[in-house]
Amino acid sequence: MPDAAQAAPGACLMLPGLTAALAASVGYGTASVLEAVAARRAGGARVYTHPLYLAGIALDLLAWLCSLLALQHLTLFTVQALLAGSLVVTMLLARWVFASALGRTQLAAMGLLAAGLALLALSTGPQPARPAPPLLACLLAGALLVLGAALAVLYPRRAPLPTAVLAGLAASGAALGARGLVLEGGLPQLLREPMLWLVLGFGVAAMAGYTRALEFGEVGPVTAVFTVIEVVVPGIAGMLLLGDAARPGWEAAKYGAIALSLGSCLWLTLGSPGAGLPVGPAAMQAGGGAGDRGEGSKGT
Repeated sequence: MPDAAQAAPGACLMLPGLTAALAASVGYGTASVLEAVAARRAGGARVYTHPLYLAGIALDLLAWLCSLLALQHLTLFTVQALLAGSLVVTMLLARWVFASALGRTQLAAMGLLAAGLALLALSTGPQPARPAPPLLACLLAGALLVLGAALAVLYPRRAPLPTAVLAGLAASGAALGARGLVLEGGLPQLLREPMLWLVLGFGVAAMAGYTRALEFGEVGPVTAVFTVIEVVVPGIAGMLLLGDAARPGWEAAKYGAIALSLGSCLWLTLGSPGAGLPVGPAAMQAGGGAGDRGEGSKGT
């Protein structure tokens, strides 16, 4: 692997995207805690009008905008892995807000996740977004219709893991579309871009599917499935369709960093399901006393 000092110029160029991705991760993680506090203070449908829940939704929106900015500068693998790190933010804040316990294993997993994300950022470097191939919009539009139909079929059923898979695929579609969306030409031109509306459609489907999966599923397995899919699927698609790649000589480091990051996320979600995680509004409504459920990472 090349000397890390050689990455210094690239690290400066990727600073705007890296800052935006980290801001999005912190925003998503903080929003989960705000929404969880609202769920504990207001029962039933009242949670959706609670000021803290509305603040969490507003923070989610700001985090999403930051993720769009990050995808203009960094590869899909890098941004999606950094967003998965919002789980760490949620668990740390939960320890302070809810007095949730964090053991040595959780802290070790957080440290490994941070190391994996840092190595991933170094191995990919800055890679500006490119206009998506015309065929990509058609493929994503078809995928959105299929995912929407599948979610409509599963929604009345209590099938959390299949629903989490569909939600992860929807988040993948949103991320892939956002990477192929070049933010130039001003707002009027942006609003005329079909890719923008595809990104929004995938985002709504991902949020609805993930929330539904949490209503009837344990947070650990649901979040693990959602996180792995939303990192791996768009990352591979970005390499195949949009030219995302590792820096020359850093290929092994890139895949090692991805494995370390995903393994740490799985350790946090499956190794200690519910540890340090607050109760989410969906789980509160579904189970009343389901205090062992919570909200995990959120994607683009």
